[in-house]
Amino acid sequence: MSLDAILFGGIGAVAECAELDRQAWNGAMRAQGLNWEWGWSTYQSLMATRDARSPVLRHALRLGATVDVAAVERSQARLFAALLAEGLPLRPGVVSVVRAAADRQMKLGLVTRSGPDPVRAMLKATARARGGVGFDVAILRDDLAHLPPHPEAYLLALDHLRVNASVTLAVVDSPAALQAARAAHIPTLGFPGTVARSGGLGVPGRGGEVAVLDMAEIAAAWQRCLRAPAD
Repeated sequence: MSLDAILFGGIGAVAECAELDRQAWNGAMRAQGLNWEWGWSTYQSLMATRDARSPVLRHALRLGATVDVAAVERSQARLFAALLAEGLPLRPGVVSVVRAAADRQMKLGLVTRSGPDPVRAMLKATARARGGVGFDVAILRDDLAHLPPHPEAYLLALDHLRVNASVTLAVVDSPAALQAARAAHIPTLGFPGTVARSGGLGVPGRGGEVAVLDMAEIAAAWQRCLRAPAD
């Protein structure tokens, strides 16, 4: 048995974009007439969670406020896409991993709670760095009835790629992505993003946790998952 597919559990597992996301939320809330400004600690507390509800909805509930969540989310998606289009670096090791996976004819997938506009912008902004290597499947917010931590997104990715969970590794950057991948019985490697790291939160995949990706560690993590006792 060999490792046949790698799933990246969010655009934050591919590129470091948390600060741009925070800026987009603040701009969207201002555009909707809300006098809210999320500093880093507030943003971190809203994002470092397994709660699938919109962060702006959860913030409004904390304040006892009423807000047009859909309007804020639409505005945020547009602003986030515009910021991503200006360019952003891939996270450490991602370039070598996606290129090596393509050379080995492994399948690559992206599973994210983001919508189409931010994902398209991220892919366009990082295309040159990836050497033109693309994803064989991208499961986005609009494809889902249930967002992570529900496993639906990962199950859909497996179905589209026609691979079994046991020959797949999910590289996850958040607690919600980790829980969703594990619920789909996919071996996991933690690759914490800025939000998790700054909050002192690990993302302990069954294959371990890394700060820099490389194919040797991905293969070793997958093997560790196979040897680990079932949950």
